[in-house]
Amino acid sequence: MSDLLHLEVSPLGERSISRSISKEFLSAFSARHPEALIVSRDLATDPIPHLDGETLMAGRIPEAERSPTTQLKFELRQELAREVNAAKHILISTPMWNFSVPSVLKAWIDQILITGFTHVTGKVTIIVSQGGSYAEGAPRAGWDWETGYLRQVFSSIGATDTEIILSEFGLAGVVPAMADFVDRKNESISAAKAAAAIRGGV
Repeated sequence: MSDLLHLEVSPLGERSISRSISKEFLSAFSARHPEALIVSRDLATDPIPHLDGETLMAGRIPEAERSPTTQLKFELRQELAREVNAAKHILISTPMWNFSVPSVLKAWIDQILITGFTHVTGKVTIIVSQGGSYAEGAPRAGWDWETGYLRQVFSSIGATDTEIILSEFGLAGVVPAMADFVDRKNESISAAKAAAAIRGGV
């Protein structure tokens, strides 16, 4: 059993807001649990294959009748789901893309959702960075199709302690039209980092 299953999603490396926030969680977590076993997956540099027909049917085919490629796909899916089952805490750090989850994260989700097999027994922390704001009163309020979806995904496999840590206005200072929101961006990131440190240190 791992103490932490950690997934990173952003392809921006050191420029990533979500990754910078997850570092605060990891620092606090490692300080609190110095002997912790951490399983890490970087979906940006090592993406998970999308489900295909062969993978979907693999579990319905007797092992002796599976082709070598079908067996490999079956084993990968089982491995990914077992990582979820074995984790005491799951940490996902991701940006919002086009109002929802990046496709590499969706591919991982599709792989690990195996009815009757995958089950979360520990905590789930999801760090999400957004380019703008989708809060009540914002011009695009209600356009956030990511955070609710991710909460529902983990609820469907048993999670009872899920916390979403959100940072907003990530494109301020990048997109000229959002120049007036730089201070709010910085405040949001600082608040998210503080929340991540608290969550990681529990």
